[in-house]
Amino acid sequence: MPPRRGTRLIDSPRGDCFVTLLNEPVARPSHAPEPMSHPARMPAPLPAPAPLRPTRTLPRKDPTIPTAWAVHPCAEYAKSRPGPWFQFRVPYGFEWNCATLPVPNLPRALEGLRIVHVSDLHLRRFWKEPYDRLIALIDRRKPDLLLCTGDFIEEKHDYRPALPMVLRLVKGFQARLGCFGILGNHDRYWMGPKLRGTNVTLLDGARTEIVVGGAGNGNASATIELVGLPGVDRDDLTEEFVSSIPRRRDGTLRVVMSHFPDHLRRTQYQLQPDLFLAGHTHGGQVCLPGGWPLIRHDTMPRRLCSGIHWVDRTWLVVNRGFGFTNVPVRLFCPAEVLELKLTRMG
Repeated sequence: MPPRRGTRLIDSPRGDCFVTLLNEPVARPSHAPEPMSHPARMPAPLPAPAPLRPTRTLPRKDPTIPTAWAVHPCAEYAKSRPGPWFQFRVPYGFEWNCATLPVPNLPRALEGLRIVHVSDLHLRRFWKEPYDRLIALIDRRKPDLLLCTGDFIEEKHDYRPALPMVLRLVKGFQARLGCFGILGNHDRYWMGPKLRGTNVTLLDGARTEIVVGGAGNGNASATIELVGLPGVDRDDLTEEFVSSIPRRRDGTLRVVMSHFPDHLRRTQYQLQPDLFLAGHTHGGQVCLPGGWPLIRHDTMPRRLCSGIHWVDRTWLVVNRGFGFTNVPVRLFCPAEVLELKLTRMG
């Protein structure tokens, strides 16, 4: 094969090959035109691009959609007296709602464990009859655990008027394995020291383990792991804190307490909780008939602003709360306390 113009024949270990040399002069064919004597005309500058139109923010993804096609368990509710459709300032006629939750791989030692979940008390400077009734019901029901997911007081800027009411109420909190709680955005950081030495152990940004059972009842011992997410401000929950929580062990029931329900998005994959207890939304507080919330105070879908939902192997429990905030009115959204009974999933 004869060499082409602009190439040179060189030796190669694999035989002769042709290599194109970029700086090798190449003879111009006779029919090629002579180069132009005047300089080439520069192309006209392109017009400036039009400013980008702001894109519409897409709604946040519903965390239940990826598993919506799957068969999932449902909470079994016990019949209870419905609360009033209208409440003003005081939670007269609040609901005590009981539900049974089947939990995958629940240790046998924890079969029938009962948890009372209270949230968003929003106490003010006065004491009314519903608070006495709440204490009496807790004493009568005698739960295994009592968990509170924040907002003990209403006034953010001055806790002192409501502090005696908080101390009086938590004095009546009692449970076989203990009472635990976290702070909410209304509590601010100064409520933590005030709760020390009370019946409520504060787990705001902390975790603890409770060993249950053993040789005495014939079952192997089991562990309840309580994880309290920081609840005063959303930004208090950091990746460092989530990464500091060790991997869940077998034979352990993991319960995460969060004031904000949408923290589930940030923690579910790493923490893999069995129960995720939250509050903050008040269920909307002012709702349409049927409980459809007008205001969420959260980024979760409206249908997840209250109630018990199965979200990818986690029970999301959003309490409607006990108190009032801002406008002291509840409409089609009565105050509630939740009692959860855990069973093994068949």
